[in-house]
Amino acid sequence: MTERVCPICESKFTAQRVTSLTCGAACSNKAKKLRSAMKAFNAGKRDLRPATLEQAVRLLEADEIISASKAQREAAEVLDDEVDDPVEDQRWRNAYARRQAIERKWMLDWREAKYRLIARGHRPMWVTPRMIEEAYKRHPGGLPPLT
Repeated sequence: MTERVCPICESKFTAQRVTSLTCGAACSNKAKKLRSAMKAFNAGKRDLRPATLEQAVRLLEADEIISASKAQREAAEVLDDEVDDPVEDQRWRNAYARRQAIERKWMLDWREAKYRLIARGHRPMWVTPRMIEEAYKRHPGGLPPLT
């Protein structure tokens, strides 16, 4: 299997599955709590500290890596399978397309939340000048409305 870095505790571990994101159960629980905090932040119900936001960004980056490896594995499985039933094949393609659309929307929502944070004046370590420029382009007043 592959060696990965846990987005929560930043320790290296050997992934037992393609979908392994964290090093263990404790970090998995922390990741679940962090996801719920990110949803509350996106809904405008709470603010996140810069340290929490950095950890959330690491979690999202790890999610993208996992999604890419899942997509590669699924593509290989599809190539290996011979499709006997075109209806079943279309059903699988539709389900996959729906899941991809949901993941893209979630990532876009999170990216927009980062831009809102930057436009409010927060400057975590991971902010680049291009991100600041984009945040001010999207929210010219500097303090966008919470949605």
